Amino acid sequence: MLRGKVLFRLEESIETKMSRLSLLDMSLSYGLYPTEAVLSGLQEFFPEVNLRKLYEVEGYHKKLATILDGQFAVERDSVQREIEDLQSQVASVNDQIRELGMVRNLSKEFLDRHSEIKGKIDALKMQNEAYLTLTDLQDARKKADDMLKSAIETILSDIEQAINDKMKEYNDFLFAERHASLHLNFNEYNSYRFETPDDTGTGFNYKGMVIFDLAVLNLTALPAIAHDLLILKNISDGSIDGIMKIYAESKKQIFIAFDKQDAYTAETRKIVTDNKVLKLSDNYCELYGESWNIEEDQSENKL
Repeated sequence: MLRGKVLFRLEESIETKMSRLSLLDMSLSYGLYPTEAVLSGLQEFFPEVNLRKLYEVEGYHKKLATILDGQFAVERDSVQREIEDLQSQVASVNDQIRELGMVRNLSKEFLDRHSEIKGKIDALKMQNEAYLTLTDLQDARKKADDMLKSAIETILSDIEQAINDKMKEYNDFLFAERHASLHLNFNEYNSYRFETPDDTGTGFNYKGMVIFDLAVLNLTALPAIAHDLLILKNISDGSIDGIMKIYAESKKQIFIAFDKQDAYTAETRKIVTDNKVLKLSDNYCELYGESWNIEEDQSENKL
């Protein structure tokens, strides 16, 4: 089919070249300048015409025509050679068509239809290639997502292990005998479980919160933590003594609010006293010098 299309184009080119060759032959045969008979006829209609001037002009034209005739001849030979070359190509294509057993005379309408169908085929091939490219990209994205998920799981596992080990270290430090330690488990990057196996008491939960905070404080770049009185007062006295020792050994800032230190061991009281920044009490030792919750006498008899 492609050879038939090539053949059609070759024949169109030959037809164009033949038209050009015909014009060149006419120019060489008849010339581009008038004959003496033409000039004599001109004088018959225009008796007063200056033939001398016309002959002088025509003399120049003859010289120019001689040059142009030479150029026409050169161009004619060039066009003739191009036609012969195209005819040779036509003969070669015809031979190939005969060898393939194809029909020689293919109409322009047939070739146009062939070109249209071929264009559609090419468009479908491009769509198919685009689909294959999309499939490859989707596969690459899935692989990247899987790699990211695997990397997240590895990182979370490392974090989980480091925090659990640190919390166990602190938990073992608090008790002479072995106690169950808190455990952190990451289900996903946005989901976790934090618990103490077999113990859901309030005191144990608050102790677990403090130990977790201390583990994160000393494993990360976190500069400081703060524990309010409400947290510490719900933890057993024995655990408080151990927590105070961990507080004292930390190289980072830890802010706490503590009450009734006399109820604890001498070592705990000393840690609190040595690190005390602000002490509040009654009798004008409140934060701002007086208690704000005392109502004044609003009696109407007061002057």
